[in-house]
Amino acid sequence: MSRDVNIRWGWKSIGLAKSQKSPGESALPVRRGGTFIGPGAIFDGVLTLCGDFRIDAEFRGELSTDGTIIVGPSGSVVGNIRAREVEVLGAVVGDVSARRQLTLHSSARLHGDIETACLEIAKHAYFCGTTSMTHPLVVQSPDASPEPSISIAETPPAS
Repeated sequence: MSRDVNIRWGWKSIGLAKSQKSPGESALPVRRGGTFIGPGAIFDGVLTLCGDFRIDAEFRGELSTDGTIIVGPSGSVVGNIRAREVEVLGAVVGDVSARRQLTLHSSARLHGDIETACLEIAKHAYFCGTTSMTHPLVVQSPDASPEPSISIAETPPAS
């Protein structure tokens, strides 16, 4: 027996039967060991976690992780997002801070300000807001010595 489920697609709500898949649903699976909130769920509040996270549901509130956040094609987030990397295929209304990279796929809808080191916007993606580009994080191994500073010495005048 198929039961209809209402989910968010971009900026509008549509109905899908459970047996159908959203376009692009399998495009970016959650990585092994990650967290997933599926279609039909509604979450309201502050969520802070470690590792990767994929949301294909309606989320309202603050969302942060030290890993990657994927807003799937049927996902919508109303609130701020903070992560190492963010990929948007659905809808986001709020500010996004991605320390390493933010990717807006062609089905993405983002209304908010962006702060990231690397920004990729696909053709047909929608973005309304301001961008602030930051320096990428440079990770050094603990036993690596700091790079020596380079000084420019004046050359003596030719005689």
